[in-house]
Amino acid sequence: MIIDNRKLKKIRWLFVFLTALLPLLFLPKLFTDMKIYNLLRENKIDTSVTFTYTGDRQVKCYNANPGNPESMSYVFLPSYADMAQIGVETIAERVDFIGGPETISVKSGEYAACSFETGLPYRMHFYNASGTEIGTRDVTFLKSGGLPVMYVNTRTGSMERLDADKTYKEKASIEFLDSEGELVFTDDIRSISARGNQTFTFEKKSYQLNLSVPVDFMNMGMSDTWILLCNVYDPAYIRNKLTYEMALQADMPGSAKSEYIDVYFNDVYAGMYQLCEKVEIGENRLEIADLEAQNRALNGEVLDYADTFVTGNGKGVELARNPQDITGGYLIEHDYGMKFSEVLSGFTTSTGEEFALKNPNHASEAEVTYISNRMQEIEDAIRAEDGYNPVTGIYYTEYIDLESWADKYLIEEITRNNGGGSTSSYFYKPQDSLSTKVYGGPVWDYDKGYGNASGYNKNTRDLAFLTLHEYYTSWFYYLYQHEDFVEMVKKEYQEKFSDYLTIMAEEKADEYLAQIEASAILDQARFGHVYCALDENLEIPFSPDNYKMHAQAIKQFILERKAFLDEVWLEDAPICMVHFKNAEGSGNRCVGVITGECIENLPVESKSNMQFLGWQIEDSEDFLTTQTPVTEEITVYPVWEAAPPQE
Repeated sequence: MIIDNRKLKKIRWLFVFLTALLPLLFLPKLFTDMKIYNLLRENKIDTSVTFTYTGDRQVKCYNANPGNPESMSYVFLPSYADMAQIGVETIAERVDFIGGPETISVKSGEYAACSFETGLPYRMHFYNASGTEIGTRDVTFLKSGGLPVMYVNTRTGSMERLDADKTYKEKASIEFLDSEGELVFTDDIRSISARGNQTFTFEKKSYQLNLSVPVDFMNMGMSDTWILLCNVYDPAYIRNKLTYEMALQADMPGSAKSEYIDVYFNDVYAGMYQLCEKVEIGENRLEIADLEAQNRALNGEVLDYADTFVTGNGKGVELARNPQDITGGYLIEHDYGMKFSEVLSGFTTSTGEEFALKNPNHASEAEVTYISNRMQEIEDAIRAEDGYNPVTGIYYTEYIDLESWADKYLIEEITRNNGGGSTSSYFYKPQDSLSTKVYGGPVWDYDKGYGNASGYNKNTRDLAFLTLHEYYTSWFYYLYQHEDFVEMVKKEYQEKFSDYLTIMAEEKADEYLAQIEASAILDQARFGHVYCALDENLEIPFSPDNYKMHAQAIKQFILERKAFLDEVWLEDAPICMVHFKNAEGSGNRCVGVITGECIENLPVESKSNMQFLGWQIEDSEDFLTTQTPVTEEITVYPVWEAAPPQE
């Protein structure tokens, strides 16, 4: 049989076409299988399967250890999510979820509304088009409970630059929903920015939200500026909350209100945060004159580009116009080192105390001069033995509001705040028409309090006078030498704090723990490795609920602290001072211990190539130890010897 050449040619071309076409028909499936295989190998199941919950919100799986195929992945859901209606989609041909009462199967290209149980590990089995299993991974669904949720979506859809540079600000939109999923507020905001110093170095960071309009979140008062506190230095979550509430019940002006919420950034679970008011001048906050706003009104946007100045003891910006009244208001933060060098306006006293001006941030030379002179006069007065400024002859209580300074001291001393004498320590000055005095407060930043540090920071049975650091403020030590200040401390402690400490330890701590119990499980699964107890000797093994053990230590600290402070300030137990100097005889660390008692823990010194032997009592061959009863005021110095050579 003879075949026509033209037909033969057509048959050949058809064969070539089919040979080329058939692989193309199967290549997409092959590529998908390869993609899923590689994703599973890298443990990136968040792109292999996606989940949707109430309101058509998508959430991705999270795995803290993608390099380990045996590690658990999580789906973090807010309190209002309906676990019986979790949408599932996959790029695999099929995924089976095995672990519940029955197997849940989801096929490629379909949206399946599934019912999952919380806290139950499911094994996901991924299959290709031929029905062959190409991998398995484990996932657990965790759901918060009782907390509102905030969704923040940045303009770029990423947190990368924000988390790399705390000076960077980015526009964003936010949605705030209550615990039942009802929308409370939604809007585009002016900016979100990271904040913090040491905490900025952690994976979980704090942020500042600058809203376009003032909002009253959770009945905390209208404001356009809010803080998301990460609390990474507080494994118990409650140190700041306890302290802010203590200041509020003591009626300290400007004290921050705060509430716990869940946060999602760009649809990715970001953890449990403490939504806080910012320490600032403004309505519903510290209600005094706003010098920064006045400076801006008089000088316009030139404030943002004005030349800066540095004088002998101050720094700020060169302004063409000053407000008519520059006596207030000022919001002043005691700061130090790099933190002080980063601020635009501030001043240093003759003893080296560094103060940043938070308001006005753009302070003129006249304003810096005015407030720095006032604070210098205060320093000179409280350091004088008789309390009178040696130049002006003015008694120190005419410079300061004694009650607010006593309250500020009490908050720091009760919590034994490691940072109280160095940073985040605020003062404010209203206009003279309201008061000529400088006030203590508001309070801020207590994640390093309540024994959350090593050594003598953990002591409950001595006074520290905000001198836990060698070279920072000694103002409250000198204040404590004045009888009228001590009497005010005793009065305020009896009326505002003593009874409330029992309430804090026996009621408030558990109240806050109950609020966060469900959400803490999510936060610990996501960020448990981040939280940092400052006591290197603390032996609390990690577990999802170890925050409760940390909280128990706080409650015990408060009760022990109260017992001691009651003895000192209600029962007038006599106090002996112990001064810890450096080898050169300087440094301002001091503790006050009840006469006849021993100091629980002593400061530990370190010096390169030297071995610390202990604290030698001045004019004696004896060393102060934790077994030495203190019966009189003493000064001790560190003793060193050359460290043995390392082998």
